[in-house]
Amino acid sequence: MCKFLLFRFLLLCPIKIGSGFNFEIGQRAHEHLAQLIGMPTKIQQLIDTYRTNKAFPHNFEPPDRDIFLVFGDAMLKTFPHDLIYYGLEDGTFVGHQLQPRQGMYREPGESGYELNNNTATMGRMQKHLNSCVDEAGGDIPCIMRSGESYVECIDDCNVVLKCPDELSQRNCSQIRNNSADEMFDCESSIKWCTSYKIKTFTHNHVNNLGFIPRTAYCVDFSGKPTQTPGENSDLGKNGLGNCYNSNGVTPVHRNISGDFAYCGGGGIICNTTFVGGYQSLNYDPRFRPWYINTKQTQKPNWVDPYFFFYPQQQMGITYSHPIYTTDEKGRSVFTGVLALDFTLQGIASFLTENYKNSDTIVAVVEEAEPNYLIASSTGSTGIRQVLLDNPSQLCPEIDEEDARVQCETVRIPVAQLRQNPLDTAISQSFEAHKNENFPENKLVPSRVDDLNAIYASQTRTFSTEEGIEWRIMILSSVDSHSGDTIMPGEKEFAFLVTPAVIGFVVCSMLLFLFAKGRNQKEFNASDQRFTEAFLLSCALLNAASLSMIGPNTNALCLTRMWMLNFFFVLTLVPLLVKSYRSYKMVGNESATTRRRLVPGILVAVPVVAVEMIMLLIFTFAYPQTEELLEYNETSVTHREICTSGGLILVQMCYQVGLILAGCILSFKTRNIKMEYHDNQQLMLAFTNIAMVRGLTIVVALGFDLHQGPMRIFISIGIFWATTFSSCLIVLPRFLRAQARRSSSSITQEGETAAREASRVLERNRIRSELEPIPDEGETPSWAETM
Repeated sequence: MCKFLLFRFLLLCPIKIGSGFNFEIGQRAHEHLAQLIGMPTKIQQLIDTYRTNKAFPHNFEPPDRDIFLVFGDAMLKTFPHDLIYYGLEDGTFVGHQLQPRQGMYREPGESGYELNNNTATMGRMQKHLNSCVDEAGGDIPCIMRSGESYVECIDDCNVVLKCPDELSQRNCSQIRNNSADEMFDCESSIKWCTSYKIKTFTHNHVNNLGFIPRTAYCVDFSGKPTQTPGENSDLGKNGLGNCYNSNGVTPVHRNISGDFAYCGGGGIICNTTFVGGYQSLNYDPRFRPWYINTKQTQKPNWVDPYFFFYPQQQMGITYSHPIYTTDEKGRSVFTGVLALDFTLQGIASFLTENYKNSDTIVAVVEEAEPNYLIASSTGSTGIRQVLLDNPSQLCPEIDEEDARVQCETVRIPVAQLRQNPLDTAISQSFEAHKNENFPENKLVPSRVDDLNAIYASQTRTFSTEEGIEWRIMILSSVDSHSGDTIMPGEKEFAFLVTPAVIGFVVCSMLLFLFAKGRNQKEFNASDQRFTEAFLLSCALLNAASLSMIGPNTNALCLTRMWMLNFFFVLTLVPLLVKSYRSYKMVGNESATTRRRLVPGILVAVPVVAVEMIMLLIFTFAYPQTEELLEYNETSVTHREICTSGGLILVQMCYQVGLILAGCILSFKTRNIKMEYHDNQQLMLAFTNIAMVRGLTIVVALGFDLHQGPMRIFISIGIFWATTFSSCLIVLPRFLRAQARRSSSSITQEGETAAREASRVLERNRIRSELEPIPDEGETPSWAETM
């Protein structure tokens, strides 16, 4: 019968099939990102091959500018990145950018030259001073502004120092008793660097300083600078057009003559250095983060996200690779850095394009605190503009010319991400993973109240030898399981409420009957207070079953833990006291012994106190709810269950111990010869409770039941254990009282009849004595009456 009910419960409790979680997305996202981040290595290998094959005949010196721009154009069209460029130790810079499509070039040399210097140095720099251009295309002097940086050479920037990396700083002469190969390897690993300082121009400087500009160029379809009408290639406009200055109106027409390094050196003069140039900026690669970091480490690396110099307010990452040449002494000399840029918006676009039609959200977050966002498929940029004097306030929308409000662009930690409605899911899921120490192969649930949704998420580490330490997070919304709760209106609701209500009514009626007949000797012979306490506890325990209705919140789970366990122990205590008092009377059933019994309260209080202490410990030491994700190859479901750490096992041991103690005491006192005693009923009650509790343990441990069906089973178990045990205690006394009253009534009726017959006989006797004796032949008067 129990098995039938159990499987009936299973059929009645629907299991809502969850939505699927594509576990392959994490692997694919990792592979796609690895392909994207791995492209610079492929490009570097191509460039090394080109250099080996003398495709750059001047070894990246200025005359190779156009060759590299054509090469860079091919790389941008083939591999998805934003900018490819290189900078050299002499200040040379060459680059090709995709959006906006343009070439970039800076002549070698040091900025920071004094404008009133009449020496030969100023003569050599005059050509650079006059090479800047304004928005309309007019020539303007290249004068530094306060706060801008420049390079100041030491020993004319000669190669005099070992590079600052660890391998170059080793002292190979200290290697002893080693082979010549080891000595050669040590010396070959040493890199040599030029020596200069990076300084900042301030208004305190006596004279104005000039700079060597980095110029932006219009390029044709192959990537070469051009100002010929109809040759400017702009992929954004999907065609060719004219080259205009920054104002968008004036056509570019620049033919500045001079002995620029681009012309070939050696005093060669040309007028093509600035052809197609429409913008001038004070920029030197040697004081940019990507360059400085590579010079420090002397190894390929990724620079942490930073704000690009151009386009402004764009965050990105840069892959940098050192460039070397061999000098006349055979030393490996650090010559410069080859670099490729990826904007964070570009990575976000990459994710959006791959997952825009998917139900899955993919986000990339920095591993290091404070866990800035790199990119996400929601399109969020991970940056925002805030007030310079109050970073907690967003920058208002203002006119660009309004200088009264000063703002700055800052990065956003993923915990504060709110640029998109789905960003809340990203931030809360990341915090959930962080709290669990980022489990690699586990789905972690997170409830997003703003979206009224539950998300399952998985994280994967993404790292490279060049220094990237990111974490890829994959999120997907899932359905919540309905088999762990019983809510009003569900058909399971009746199966839980019905036994609870009936049990409460039955126990309450038995309590009423017992209290009503407490003056009768059948009831008075028992421990009335503890019997009434038992019946009251049974009624309350059935009422406590109703606490299992509703969602699994912390408050409700805590209420269930207290009510069900506390009232169950409270139900056992009166039975234990009655059994213990009976046990103390074994062999001595006199009234004197009964009066000298230990008060039952001294037995009850320790048992109840231990239960309360355990419940208090688990109330404050363990969470009351736990969120789980159950998944297989086809679906993922979310479960929110009530939990209390190891309380279940502790309570199981404690309650089973109390039941066993009661069974033993009641068994030893089962044959006490005392009228109206109920030790046999106590033994049967404890046996009944033990069977129900044991069955509950077997079902809980042996069957994979969700909490909804298990609560129905518990409600029915409580109903059976309490009502059957209460009936065992009360009904025998009630029936004996009824029998005694019936027997007494019969006896009284017999005595009344006997007394009436006696009165009739006595009356007849008296009458016979008073009447005269009749003559012979006469019939007596009393006989006539018969």
